[in-house]
Amino acid sequence: MNRSLVTIFVLATLSAPVLAKSPTDIADLIGARAAGAESEIQARGYDNVKNNIWWNGATGTCVRVHVSNGRYSAIDTLKPSACGQKGSSGTAPSGGKPAVQGTVPQAALSACVQRADEFQNARRGASVATGAERSGPNWVLTMGTGQYTSRCTVSGSGRVVSIDPI
Repeated sequence: MNRSLVTIFVLATLSAPVLAKSPTDIADLIGARAAGAESEIQARGYDNVKNNIWWNGATGTCVRVHVSNGRYSAIDTLKPSACGQKGSSGTAPSGGKPAVQGTVPQAALSACVQRADEFQNARRGASVATGAERSGPNWVLTMGTGQYTSRCTVSGSGRVVSIDPI
């Protein structure tokens, strides 16, 4: 009996890569009707990776949405690997190129995500940085927005110098 309980406990803890409670930016969706909440979670920058698992490239957040009786019943934060990422420098779900976070100043990354969304007429948070390199005092970020790719040149403080299609 004890061996069975230990086995069940170990299997349960290994199979769920849950890190924490709901992220604050979408916690208010718990209890919402699933159909409307899906549109809202997309509007907040999340992309459905697979089977109610969502990735926000702008924040580097991976979540699993639980639906019960047609409503969001819980939202769990998962490890980035559950969304096909490798920590803070993982793989972008759409292009297989490394997602960029950590080395690039957050102000620069945020500015390019916003500008790429505007440049491609995409919803807020749809763009993902897939590459980065220094160019003198600036950063040059390769931005993926759906099937489109652009190059964003930005200062470390977040002033976008230019954005061009690739």
